[in-house]
This record gives sequence, C-alpha cells and structure tokens, in this order.
Amino acid sequence: MPTHRKNVNPSPLLSVEETAMLLGETRSTLYRAVKAGTLPLPVFRIGSRIRIPRLAVENLIAGNVPGHVAPSTQSG
Repeated sequence: MPTHRKNVNPSPLLSVEETAMLLGETRSTLYRAVKAGTLPLPVFRIGSRIRIPRLAVENLIAGNVPGHVAPSTQSG
C-alpha cells in the first residue's frame, strides 16, 4: 500500500500556475505580466520554465513590496 507523505518542506520556487493560484489571478494574467516585465516579483527562467520564489510571493501577499513605502498612519 502506498503511503502519502506530506510535503514538509515546500519548494522554494513556484510555477506560474502555483503563483497565480496563491495571488488569486489567472495563469494568463501572470504570463502576460512576466512577458511585459510588470510582475512585481523576481522571475527565474530555468530552461523553458518560469519559476518565482515562494518567499517573494508570500511577502507580496503580506504587503511587503520592495521599493514601496506604506502610507503613514499619522495625521499631520
């Protein structure tokens, strides 16, 4: 009987499909953004495959975008 092993250490790189699912976008939207260079995430091309770092996706979801300054909560 085969045993099912939970993925204890998730892959540090995600496919476009996995990234799209996490971001709530369509795969084609992400492919267009990669092609246009507008995806606010690092993109690695490994052969013909595109991979995106999981940590960068998680940071984007958390609102930690490099080069982006969050609006101040202080009133002047």
